[in-house]
Order: sequence, then structure tokens, then C-alpha cells
Amino acid sequence: MSDILRPPGAPADESRSWPTADLPPVPPSERPVDPHPAGEVPGPPARPTPTQGAEAGGPLGDHRVRLLLLAAIVVGLGVMFGWSILLVVAAIVVSVFLHELGHFLVAKWAGMKVTEFFIGFGPRIWSFQRGETEYGLKVLPAGAYVRIIGMHSLEEVEPDEEERTYRSKSTPKRVAAVAAGPAMNLLIGLVLLVVINAGFGTPAPDRWEIQTVLPGSAAEAAGVEPGDRIVEWNGQPVGVYDEFVDTVRPLAGEDVEFVVERDGDRRTVTAPLGWALQPSGAALLPGLRSGDQVLAVDGQPVGSYQSFVSAMAAAEGTVEVTFEHEGSEYVARIAAPVTLPPEGARGLLGVRPLVPNETVGIVPATGDAFAKFGEIVVASVQGMGRLVSPEGLGNYARLFTADADESAPVEQSQVTPVDPGAPAPTVDTGSSPATEDRPMSIIGIVNVGAQIAEGQGIEALLFLLVIVNIFLGLINLVPLLPFDGGHIAVALYEAVRSKISGRVYRVDMTKLMPVTYVVVFLVVGLGLSSMYLDITNPVDLGQ
Repeated sequence: MSDILRPPGAPADESRSWPTADLPPVPPSERPVDPHPAGEVPGPPARPTPTQGAEAGGPLGDHRVRLLLLAAIVVGLGVMFGWSILLVVAAIVVSVFLHELGHFLVAKWAGMKVTEFFIGFGPRIWSFQRGETEYGLKVLPAGAYVRIIGMHSLEEVEPDEEERTYRSKSTPKRVAAVAAGPAMNLLIGLVLLVVINAGFGTPAPDRWEIQTVLPGSAAEAAGVEPGDRIVEWNGQPVGVYDEFVDTVRPLAGEDVEFVVERDGDRRTVTAPLGWALQPSGAALLPGLRSGDQVLAVDGQPVGSYQSFVSAMAAAEGTVEVTFEHEGSEYVARIAAPVTLPPEGARGLLGVRPLVPNETVGIVPATGDAFAKFGEIVVASVQGMGRLVSPEGLGNYARLFTADADESAPVEQSQVTPVDPGAPAPTVDTGSSPATEDRPMSIIGIVNVGAQIAEGQGIEALLFLLVIVNIFLGLINLVPLLPFDGGHIAVALYEAVRSKISGRVYRVDMTKLMPVTYVVVFLVVGLGLSSMYLDITNPVDLGQ
């Protein structure tokens, strides 16, 4: 009797006969024909290759047809929407691929069995088998995945493969395999920053010059031209542009004196600053929006924000406020008095800067890259924190009701265009706090990336990929399942419990699944809602 049929624990003694049931003889005509001649040992049934399995489903099941169909779709998208979109999609797919490659390489190094490595989700387009891993492409290029066996206690694994599961490995190896994906994205972001700094130079923010002078602005009235440099402001030297803006904002409507340098010659000019409402000021003035410029109160011109504050505090009853919104003048009827905050407006000079780049060596480029990397990490974490805060969630919800707020009958009835042909005032969503931390889906990222690629060049596109990769790495480190950070948290918790109890401890995943389902639900909800916004209200960098 073969060992396969031998009862468990019995010796391999072919001379010993085991009890058998008395069976009637089978007539020769009814006996099955042995497909294997005497002396041949049948092997295991042939396993169809992934591509053979695909071909079994008719013409569309043929992997070659699917590849041709995918190529046709790619070409069609390029013709319809521009090749820059395909460039952005390809760059994002490569970033996601490298994320999963990090998981794959470290898992292999740790002795874990990886059975699948796919780019995309949904039906398989094409795949091939190498060793124990199947590699391939799927229809939806919205991500990628690596399948490591035994990721948790609920997964059933063949007993002889248990030692190659994720759960059987040491804590350092499990943490390394899971953290390798986010680490790869963070590394991509850092490397791209080095490439940008070394290849395009680093910004010299203290050497900025004027790129654009806005029509009708204080700068135009003062005779400032593109190419000029402002070297002194109200008696103080001018340095970094962002710091310069901070000195301009509080001087809304006031007379300022500054020194302009042109072709090596310097001249001193004096001009009254323009000013526009901030959200905190516009919120107290029904019918007005952030960015509007107030011109008069009851027909009396107001040159500065401070004079406007005084006029609104002293007025009684209903006053008419004349203001400019997107190039058109309107009159709003507002109940007074109104107490406006000191920071309710910002000063406007009316210039846009051009910051030149300085070519540097690889060492200073790397140092600057690390510094910028840290700034982006901090800003990304702060942005995520603001988004999930009660105020951030409220602002995000208001993005879906912006159109209703814009056409609110109470506000619109209080606003009359000075020119009867002027359009109704619209919401300035660009300056709304609701949009500051607006998350973007893959659709929004591709849209913005395409605009950058066409209008600002490869350097700006690379910087967008820096931000995308750093954010992707950080979001995956959130210590909640199903994020990579959740697996890291579970592994570390198991290590601590095992150390305390003196025996191997494994988390009961059934208790964590409800929390995981909630996280998945929220992530999917955020993804779908951001896709809706990116389709119905796409970000336009030209505005």
C-alpha cells in the first residue's frame, strides 16, 4: 500500500496487509483504463498559466487583445485630453509601483512568500508567473498591491507554508516589510528634491524681482515695471518676498514710501496702497466676499481700511457700501453700525514676483533638499490635522454647498450692480479657508499636474510629484488598519504584549475588523467626495 493511503503513524511496511472491505470484482469491460503505462509515475495536473486562463474567456479573454485594447485607450486619452495628462498618470503609477516594490523586496529578504504583485485593480489584463509570484497588470491603474501570505491570524495557510507567512516572522522583519512602502515614497520625494535643486538650481528668495504689475494697482500708479526690484520699503531693506508681503498686509490703504531699482539706478516713490477684504472682514458684511475692494460708504470715498472701519462703526441705520468685485462695481445695503476687526483687510501693492534660481553643487543641493523635505513633511501633517479637525470637516462640507450660498436670496437682494449689465457677484473660493486644505483625488492630481506640465514646465511637475509622494508616504503611516501604519502598530503591540506575558501573543483580528471597516468607509467616502469636487469644481491654476 502506498504511503499516501497508510493510516497516520503506521510503518512503511509493504509486506503487511491492511484490512480492506470485501468488494465485488469489477468486470474487465468496466474497469477504468490506466492512462499511464506500467512503470510511469503520474505527475501533478498541469497548472494553466495566467495567460492561458485569460484566453479561455473568448476574444476579450486573450491577453493580447486586452493589451491592444489598453493601448488604444491610452492613445485615445492622449489625443482627447493631451499627452501631459498621460505623463502625469504614468508618473503617479510609477510612484505607486515603487511603493509596492519596497514591500516586495523587503518581504522577499525576510523570507516571506509573495504570491502576487499587480499594478492596478479589477480584471486582469496580462500577467506571467516567475517562481512563486504572479506579476501583471489590471484594468484600473488606481494603485497596486503585493500579496504576502499570512498577513493576519484569520488567513488560512497550508501548514507547510506557515513558516513563510508574515505573521510567523520576527517583529523587526514584519515592521520592515510594512514600512518599506511608505519609506520608498518618502525616499522618492527626497531624491526628486535633490534632482530639482541640482538640475534646476535652488531659489534665491532674497533676489526676487517684479514679474507682473497688476492693472490699476498701487504699483502701476507708482510707475513700477516688470524687471524692477524693490530694495527698500518704508525705510527698511527688503529681503525675502514672503517677509515683504507680511509687511505690506497691515498697511491697507495707507501711503507708503519705497525704493525701486531699475538697471542699477534707484529711485524713491510714494504711493497709497490698495486693499481688499479678508475673510474675517467680509464675513460681517452681507453681500461682500473675501477679495472685494470697498470704494465708498454712502457715496463718500474711503481710501484706507481704517477709514472704512471708522465709517461703519459711526454709521446708523442702513448704509450703502460701494465695492468692486472681479472688475465690476456693486452697491450693498448693510445695517449699521458694524464693528470690523483690525485684521479684516490686507494691503495690496499689485505685483507678482519672479524668484531666480541659483545653480549649486550636489552637496548643498542635498542639504537644501533635506531642509525642504522637512518643511513639506511638517506642512503635510498640519494639513491632515486641519482637515480632520471639526473646523476642517465643516469647511470641507461647505464646499458642497458653495453654489447654494452664492445664490442666497438674502445676500443677492442686498447687492445691486452699478452697471446694470454687470454679472452677479460670485463666491471667491480661492481665498476661502474651506479650500486651503481641500483634498484632491487622483483625478484632481492629474488635472493639476497636466496644467503644471503645460504652463510651468518639468521643474514644477517634479515638485508636484515630490508633494504627492511625501503625502502618500505619510498617509500610509497613519496607525490604523488597513494603512501600513496600522500593521506596524499591531506588530509593535504584539511585541510588547509578548514581552510582558513571556509568550507569543497575537492580536485577535476579529476585534479590529469593525474599526477597520469604519476607516475603509471614511477613506472611500473621502475619495469619492473629492472625486466629485474634482469633476464638478476642478482646480484651475489659471484663476
